[in-house]
Amino acid sequence: MKNIILTRIDDRLLHGQVMVSWIPLLEINEVIIIDDEYAADEFMSNLIVESSPVNLTVKVLSVKDSAEYILSGSNDSRVLLISRSVESINNLLEMKVPIHKINVGGLGYLEGRKKYYNFIHMSDNEFKLLKEIAGKGISVEVQMLPKDKVTTLK
Repeated sequence: MKNIILTRIDDRLLHGQVMVSWIPLLEINEVIIIDDEYAADEFMSNLIVESSPVNLTVKVLSVKDSAEYILSGSNDSRVLLISRSVESINNLLEMKVPIHKINVGGLGYLEGRKKYYNFIHMSDNEFKLLKEIAGKGISVEVQMLPKDKVTTLK
């Protein structure tokens, strides 16, 4: 099984703050983007992979393929999971992917979402799912950058 160091929900996916703050700090050498839409879009998938540093393995996979890859892979990598979607992370949990902590880094405003925190906007369903996840003993933390104060969802 893959060695999951951090699971992050951030609709910007693999962006500057992740690249210069989280990845070096946690010594990440593999990133799995969990996104059904982008996994099915060859252009977007290639764009994400090709714009990544050469020393970082990046895969863009569907939820189902991510679960299979994580569960059957070796643990010789330090893996960062990133998804734009609370639902995708919840689906991974339902597929028995062992996630112990979720970092919510950024969810922008969309129709049907309301502001919960500075940079966190969620629909009622997204918030409900995160509360259910936290209720299962999985830590759900809001933290944009490693230096920022951690706010834990209770």
